[in-house]
Amino acid sequence: MKTIIDQLKNLLAGKWVGEGFAQFPSIEPSAYTEETEFKPDEDKDAILFVQKTWYENESTNNGHTVFWDTGFILLREEQVLLHSVQVSGRIEQYRLTEHDGNRYAFDSLSILVDPKATRSQRVFTIGNGRLRYEMNMSTYQILQFQNHLVCDLHRLDE
Repeated sequence: MKTIIDQLKNLLAGKWVGEGFAQFPSIEPSAYTEETEFKPDEDKDAILFVQKTWYENESTNNGHTVFWDTGFILLREEQVLLHSVQVSGRIEQYRLTEHDGNRYAFDSLSILVDPKATRSQRVFTIGNGRLRYEMNMSTYQILQFQNHLVCDLHRLDE
């Protein structure tokens, strides 16, 4: 697992920007813009991330914050974990369940401070200065596990 966290540190490091689309039966579908930054720790097996999105649509919410998330991807007890805290108060813990060198899937272990969420998955596909980020989920009201959002980002040159 040490090799995997080192790969992620190299692949994700930097600032990323792009556009995405969110949908789910319980929300109004919307385009959005996103900025995400990954800061690997030089001394620890950890990556700090900050992700923020803004509505990009014809509504009165255009330009307003949709989502704000921060946390860590880290190596702990021979598992690669993703810990997330969101502006809504939602707290999540994920474990890396799939990886193939450029695609990394994290499945939820626990979701706190969100009574409706039952399962969540984050998928990162990384290569050639591009990052595709997907989130899949299910809720108590919508049991079918399905895509919630997808975003295509590119790395900003430093």
